[in-house]
Amino acid sequence: MKQTLVLKQTFLLAAISALLSACGGGGGGSDGNSANAGQNNSTIALANQCAAPRPGTVDRQGSADTEKAYLKAFVNDTYLWYQDVPANINPASYATPQAYFDVLKTPKLTASGKPVDQFHWSQTTASWQAQSQGIAQDYGIQWAAQASAPPRNWIVAEVAAGSPADKAGIKRGDRLLAVDGVDFVNDATSSGVAKINEALFPSVLAAHQLTFSGKTAISLTPATYSVATVSKVKVIPTLTGNVGYFVFDQHIAQSETELLNAISQLKAQSVTDLVIDLRYNGGGLLYVASELAYMIAGPGPTSAKVFEQLTYNDKLTYLNKQYPFYNTAVNGTSLPNLGLNKVTLLVSQGTASASESLINALRGVDVTVNLIGNTTRGKPYGFVPQDNCGYTYFAIQFKGVNQKGFGDYPDGFAATCAVADDFTRQRGDTTESMLSAALSYRQTGVCPSNVARAMPAALTDFTLVRPLSKEMRLLSPSVAR
Repeated sequence: MKQTLVLKQTFLLAAISALLSACGGGGGGSDGNSANAGQNNSTIALANQCAAPRPGTVDRQGSADTEKAYLKAFVNDTYLWYQDVPANINPASYATPQAYFDVLKTPKLTASGKPVDQFHWSQTTASWQAQSQGIAQDYGIQWAAQASAPPRNWIVAEVAAGSPADKAGIKRGDRLLAVDGVDFVNDATSSGVAKINEALFPSVLAAHQLTFSGKTAISLTPATYSVATVSKVKVIPTLTGNVGYFVFDQHIAQSETELLNAISQLKAQSVTDLVIDLRYNGGGLLYVASELAYMIAGPGPTSAKVFEQLTYNDKLTYLNKQYPFYNTAVNGTSLPNLGLNKVTLLVSQGTASASESLINALRGVDVTVNLIGNTTRGKPYGFVPQDNCGYTYFAIQFKGVNQKGFGDYPDGFAATCAVADDFTRQRGDTTESMLSAALSYRQTGVCPSNVARAMPAALTDFTLVRPLSKEMRLLSPSVAR
């Protein structure tokens, strides 16, 4: 039998598992309780009773057992499928509260054989706060993996502007060959995998050597930098009018201003159509998706309509609500809008959660949404993040449907025009396969046959390597939306 190893994404601020193997197969809130909605008094009484209370916080002296008892009660109160959690799980069998929380979920499968709940996790509150504020502490590389078992094949899908990787000259399309002297492609030893894991997702601040195709070894040290969620905003002139384009990679609080500025810029340049690059957008704050939908379509189709009807478990029916298309920002600023009756989105398996809510909500009010790329992730569920004792927990609490009552897409939305991600060109390049196909499809209504041009087999059928915290649809406990 082949030995199977698992590489861990530790990052510098959190410990999050990644589905990678060495052999065989390939592949917020704030400190304290800020979101107690749906929790009964006995559950709230268990909150903040910690094995290691943090000075200067609401923490009180407790134990690992009280933390586990709180998590069991929290899941029983608020989890969408609380009835399906096995009753015979022994908390004493799990070394940490986080390991115990990992198993407090439904074991059921979808009709296609996938777990019903693929999105149940926890991370340190510090890491969640940093991510929510657009702060990263890493190399700045978004990896795309075709194979995570030997022979491995990882490609750089995107490099964050201003990150260590960007400053070192690493580019989209670079293929990883070696890590700290270990053959990344072929090494299947436990020691080799351990070195690869520590270098790619370091647990301490230290330099590591990464070697890419066509490059000598590059020394990289993780660093803290700010991440823009909207980029490459531009107008593409065509024979049938100006087409707006921008990349949108994550729905977080700062995205509100970034999207407002992007739409204002495109509106001032009289765009008649819009292409949004969502291929790596795993979602985030639902109100940001709602605002973007309004800015695309305007008041006509969205007026007095539901962006998403949210439904909780049968204990929490009082929380069910109609989530609107917001036409003002959180600070009361009126949002610009393009008044479009159709939009084109570049999508992939990396397009998830709040990004899928955008698709579903617009289709629910009869805005034509053309999807260019690949089938999306499939996540019609959401969370209210819950903090306790220095960790933030994510248990699915609600599902959503659009104005027409549709929300059943656990296997994702199929592409209108199927096109492989083109790592040989930068995003925003009009000759890049997905954008080229989008521009052609908007004119002809036919998926062009020439966009699937000959690309190396190593550049197709990738999945993104990222933590579950980058695939979210959530309500913010700190914003009344």
